[in-house]
Amino acid sequence: MRFTRSLFNTLLLSFFLFALSGCVYFRLLEAKNQLADFERNFRVQVTDDHFHLDFLHPVLLSEDFRYLTKLHPSRIEKLPQGYRWYLDFHQMDSPAQPGKTIVFGMTFNGKDKLSGWDFSPVFLEMAPATFLEASIRSLGKGKVDEGRRQLKVDAEDLPRVSAAPPNRRKILEVLGHPAEESLKDGMTLYVYRFKADAVPLGEEGENRRIAVAKLYFNPVTDELVKMSSRFVGLKIAIDYRKLIQLSGPG
Repeated sequence: MRFTRSLFNTLLLSFFLFALSGCVYFRLLEAKNQLADFERNFRVQVTDDHFHLDFLHPVLLSEDFRYLTKLHPSRIEKLPQGYRWYLDFHQMDSPAQPGKTIVFGMTFNGKDKLSGWDFSPVFLEMAPATFLEASIRSLGKGKVDEGRRQLKVDAEDLPRVSAAPPNRRKILEVLGHPAEESLKDGMTLYVYRFKADAVPLGEEGENRRIAVAKLYFNPVTDELVKMSSRFVGLKIAIDYRKLIQLSGPG
């Protein structure tokens, strides 16, 4: 069975740029344009279940981070040249268990520019490194809807990977039982909720502290079919069926 390729049904990864000032928006567009030449502008390192993305020609500023997220970092680590900001998201139904914490680490150089982004192991259980890299690479071919401040990627522009998607058993081992479980569109839906350990910038920032991850599983194979999550305004929605290399016309 072939999958349809309409733009509406093949959105793999998008981020929403709400109420951006002109400077922030153009810096984000510049970063997006760099993704079109990924090898020249970025480097991926995967070690100890961490996924680290290096920005070889940084353009985004630390002030952009605060503007976009409406949050102060959870903690700051000083580095010989620059500093690293962390955002810690604790699972809301069991915040005391460190194994269920999602951590994003953002490294800024001496010029306050974003030079690295680290995704922690818990997040990679939902979005394994192979799929995450493919989704990030695809953004370079995305089309910008300036009216909606949204980036969308067509199916024909998506890279293909030969890897198995996550399975429900492993997700349960790491994250435990979800806050909600239901059936939707013939799939088993798990909903996990997280809250950032961070000081908000106003009421909007308080809302941004809440993060939600929705995981859709095949009820027969228990494989993860798609993942939709939103962390501090960044939406990552991966349809694993459209990234996995199919064998034959099927």
